[in-house]
Amino acid sequence: MVFLLLVLTFGIAAGLTALLVPLVTRLCTRMGWLAYPGPRSIHRVPMPTVGGIAIFAGFTAAMLLSLGMEQLFPSLQRSPYEQLRLGLLLTGATIVAGISFLDDLRDLPAGARLLVHFGAALLAVGPYLWDRTLYPDALGAATEARGIILTAFNFPFIHQVHLHNLSPWLAIAATLIWIVGIQNMVNWSDGLDGLAAGITLIAAAILALHTLQLDPPQVTVALLPLAIAGACAGFLPFNFHPARIFMGDTGAMTLGYLLAVSAIIGGAKLATALLVLGVPLIDMTWLIFWRIVHGRSAATAGQDHLHHRLLALGFSQRQVVLFYYTISAAFGSIALLDIMTPLAKLLALGALGAVVVSVLIYASYRGSARSEKHV
Repeated sequence: MVFLLLVLTFGIAAGLTALLVPLVTRLCTRMGWLAYPGPRSIHRVPMPTVGGIAIFAGFTAAMLLSLGMEQLFPSLQRSPYEQLRLGLLLTGATIVAGISFLDDLRDLPAGARLLVHFGAALLAVGPYLWDRTLYPDALGAATEARGIILTAFNFPFIHQVHLHNLSPWLAIAATLIWIVGIQNMVNWSDGLDGLAAGITLIAAAILALHTLQLDPPQVTVALLPLAIAGACAGFLPFNFHPARIFMGDTGAMTLGYLLAVSAIIGGAKLATALLVLGVPLIDMTWLIFWRIVHGRSAATAGQDHLHHRLLALGFSQRQVVLFYYTISAAFGSIALLDIMTPLAKLLALGALGAVVVSVLIYASYRGSARSEKHV
């Protein structure tokens, strides 16, 4: 029965998303919700956008199905803390999807969007804002919070950093930074056909497997990343190069929010998430440094991401995207190995960082040399 629920959750998310994408595509065409070619874009024809509507609908339907299954099978009943967190997640994700939808249509100011993103992250924290108590879990340990909060995480040499014990406000600040940071990381990776959807699918699948490996397995917690993975799987056939629809910020920002929260719920799986998202993480860090050094705002849009630089070196969209998939899957697989300590995972992330930074430096200066040559 547990296996059936896992398959159903993934299948409903994937199936409904795939069914809705053609409808959303026609709606975009009829309403003029199109992404037009521009100096910072790669596509050459107007493309339907806000495909994230289908992704969010598929995810939400799968989670609602899992709630219905609870009533039929008491052994799958979520704890009151889990039910609260799921409600906070769906509410916060709806807010993120809503503001991102408006941004796709109206191009809202960055400051206003960021304010709403932090508001949605604060909503996820929920009652912990005023009830900063940790309650006993099923095993009697004081780990349950009334909200989605990063209370502790493992770190090499220290083993565990318990943010709640240091200061509940520190835990709240870390949670907000984590959620908003992952949101923007996923959004920044949405620059090539199938890139954001594929990376998120891999990351969510790894998180689900990691949760199921725990003793005892956290089945109801695993349903969340499984629904994310399913929604991405249903969307990807329409978005892989050559894409027929874009997810827009409606999809990328919402997926980032869901993925960030999924890494917190059921235990802080930050090392696992960072390993799978290692390439976008290093790219974002490098990009901020590169832009500041060259006197530009870190928030400025441009074609200086790693995937853009690889395209400029002559690689095709599919080659670049498959490179990202391969690296993400390889390091996600490493994260699943129980024999790896947090230190080993940190070293693996460092090795990945060294490789990616080397590619970035080579691509950056190779691109600069080509520009000077053609002046």
